[in-house]
Amino acid sequence: MESSSKFPIRWIPAFAVGGSRLGLILLVVGLAACGGGSKAAKGDVVFTAISSGNTDIYRVDDESGAPLRLTNAVGEDFAPAWSPKKDMIAFLSSRNGTPALWLMDWNGESKRQVSEPGTEINDFRWAPDSKGIGMEIANGKFTWLAVLDIESGVVEPLTSRTESVRIGDWSPDGEWLLYAVVDGETTGIRRRNPNGVDEITITTGPDTNPRWSPDGRRIAFNRVTGTDGNTSTDLVVTDRDGNQITNVAPDDYDETSFDWAPDSKHIMFVSEASGNAEIYIVTPDGKDTQQLTSNRVIDAAPRWNSNGSSILFLSEGDGSFDIYTMNKNGEQQKRMTSITDVILEADW
Repeated sequence: MESSSKFPIRWIPAFAVGGSRLGLILLVVGLAACGGGSKAAKGDVVFTAISSGNTDIYRVDDESGAPLRLTNAVGEDFAPAWSPKKDMIAFLSSRNGTPALWLMDWNGESKRQVSEPGTEINDFRWAPDSKGIGMEIANGKFTWLAVLDIESGVVEPLTSRTESVRIGDWSPDGEWLLYAVVDGETTGIRRRNPNGVDEITITTGPDTNPRWSPDGRRIAFNRVTGTDGNTSTDLVVTDRDGNQITNVAPDDYDETSFDWAPDSKHIMFVSEASGNAEIYIVTPDGKDTQQLTSNRVIDAAPRWNSNGSSILFLSEGDGSFDIYTMNKNGEQQKRMTSITDVILEADW
């Protein structure tokens, strides 16, 4: 196991002027050893941190709060994501030059590259059964999707190499993979069954970031609305076939960083409708919207916990971004971190 080092955790959202984009930058503070057991707990956090010029991945144990450095290699290790079974972590690494897909055990052991050498991986999504990974592959002018079978190592192409797509999300039963066509004859959201031949068009137009509801009945996505010079990125919900489409936040503001509640009854998102980037929840029919945070600073990157009782989010607070938690109603807000160095993303 690679050595650990100590420094605290901080996250900072990156955003464009006017709030057109909210991303995530994580910072770290305080690392110590942790271990035991055959896989991680549901609340364990993995994150990317830059320390002494190295970009590496760390894990924080949910019970002890002690983080452990999982990677320590030349090049950048980033974008960690837990397998659904919480026994493996997939991540991207440029240690061999080109960003590639790697796997390691929950405790950082057994690191191995699983994508083909020289193949550039932009993004990926775990299949619900933890047996496969959908990969977004850069191929010169275009980006296309393929599915990796982890046990056999076989890679099956999923989309054409003559148009550019962005990976979206697996259906909860693992039968379908959502993606957005962003550069081709017809743009929009589609779903494809990796084990078959069907490709179903869900929407057409400038739609991105498709995400299945946990119950598999609906799909949420972002849609650009308005005219040139006066557009917004709206949060839209449809049924799995694209027959009933509802703009759940039809205003002039961007709705970003959205996340389905585990029971599929609400969608959480960030909007500047009140003048600042605040956190909201809305029902899938758009009839009930609640503002969870209210202040004069930026709140960003909200994430539900596994049972929907708590929310993790970032807030500018006293002038620098830190991690906070609150319950599902926006109450019992608690600060988890204090200010320290700069760093990158996280998953739990």
